[in-house]
Amino acid sequence: MSTSLLRIQAGPGALKHMQNHGLNMADFGYMLAASGGPKWLVLSGLDKYLCQQHRQAMLGIHGLGTSAGAFRLACYARDDASQAIDEFAQQYIATTYSGPHPRQAERDDSVKQILNTIVMGKEKEILTSQYMRPHWITAQCHGLGSVAGSLPQLVNLIASMAINRLGRKHLRHLYSRACFGPSNSQLSITDPFDLPTHYHPLTANNLYDSLLASGTIPLFSPIRQHIQGAPGSHLDGGLLDYHFDLQLQGVDSSERPLVLYPHFTHKPRAGWFDKKLQRPPTTSSYDKVVLITPNDAFLSRLAQGRIPERHDFRVYDNHTRQKAWQHAADLSQFLAHELHEVIETQDLSQIKPLALP
Repeated sequence: MSTSLLRIQAGPGALKHMQNHGLNMADFGYMLAASGGPKWLVLSGLDKYLCQQHRQAMLGIHGLGTSAGAFRLACYARDDASQAIDEFAQQYIATTYSGPHPRQAERDDSVKQILNTIVMGKEKEILTSQYMRPHWITAQCHGLGSVAGSLPQLVNLIASMAINRLGRKHLRHLYSRACFGPSNSQLSITDPFDLPTHYHPLTANNLYDSLLASGTIPLFSPIRQHIQGAPGSHLDGGLLDYHFDLQLQGVDSSERPLVLYPHFTHKPRAGWFDKKLQRPPTTSSYDKVVLITPNDAFLSRLAQGRIPERHDFRVYDNHTRQKAWQHAADLSQFLAHELHEVIETQDLSQIKPLALP
């Protein structure tokens, strides 16, 4: 395929580092993995490539994810990481519902089936992985948001949207960030809006529940209230950190300063409530980030010219949706091929300065 399908952009600090040292996968100390439901399928080829070809170079990388991104990091931490990514993708694509408007219990069961594919019997591998040190985020709710039930959750969402329009910093009145990671992790988060972060060690007793909570979409699934070691009510981490607006510390910045960010869009938004706002993340949060995304030519080859969306369950019948999603996953292999070529040739002209529209 001669037409390029890949877009690589880098923040000023990352560009300067690569100009001096080249594009070396061992220089990535961190990896971000965003929320977005089935959108991640366009990254599955990149994920498998990174697990197959660069796992040793990226040994001990600190991953930070929310929702589907957190599920991906759990796959990265498995011994059979590439196979885990493939199993995750196939289970996601195979998901079906009884109708266009399934009950909450049916939707919740489908999420648990996906998570079971990733986690069940693999807990020890994920907790002790030397390859990926996974961390994931939940949004810990306060006030009305901590109350179970559709009505209080709906009211809380409306309040969250309103208060976020006044400024992202005001979300601290409704949420705090719960970050789950390895018990000996030194990862720390700097938030330009000072949203509070609480750190909790991952254990065999809370790995499944915390990962499930990170992907608990409001109203889609019931709020999670019984995570061992992290009392309170938890929802999808993407509410606060949809595409991230954070700086990460904890790895020797002189040795591994870069942040790897395979993402499905070149227009990241900090939180879920920022999706409809023309509010880009803080520039300093992306200084050391290398953002790897599909470009417009890639999108033009997908069904309806767009990446998979959750509302495809209502737009398509099951067969048509599964075919479209499988095509997106298959096409993602070409992104991996292009990234491999850039790494092998060290053609840094393919890496453009990062603009945050």
